[in-house]
Amino acid sequence: MVQTITTGTTRVTRTTHHDLSLGGRAGAVLIILLVCFATFLVAFTTSGWSGYRSSRTGLWESCSAISSGPSYHTATQVLMCLALIGLAVAVILVFLYLFAHTVSKYQVLLGLVIDSFITFALMLVAVIVYGASASNVSWSFGVACIATILCMCAAIVAAIQLARC
Repeated sequence: MVQTITTGTTRVTRTTHHDLSLGGRAGAVLIILLVCFATFLVAFTTSGWSGYRSSRTGLWESCSAISSGPSYHTATQVLMCLALIGLAVAVILVFLYLFAHTVSKYQVLLGLVIDSFITFALMLVAVIVYGASASNVSWSFGVACIATILCMCAAIVAAIQLARC
């Protein structure tokens, strides 16, 4: 529904709700975020962040004789936990944007854009810190890099959608 408000010589047109369309930019954001969330969960939960022969390390477990992780590993854990929360919020916000017609679409989309860029920054810093400090990065680290790129893509598409509202 389009609402037009005229005050004097100023005319403002606002969209109060929209028809559900998963084929446009909003649908693209949903799909990208869901794929990002899935790849992030794989990277977050697997033990293939770094490894050499029979020794391998993930964010949460190590299959070697190392008893406690170095500080870069702890920093990566914290950043990835914050990114997981950010991704969960982003998925909730995109569902609100697409399916809830009683909320302000602009405010939800603005929150989604802000949250997506913050989450992207957290993920980017996490993979840079880990990649610069760890030796012999492995496949889970690569999956985390893919999730980071997907998060950036979702943030950019959401920002484009926000600019066109």
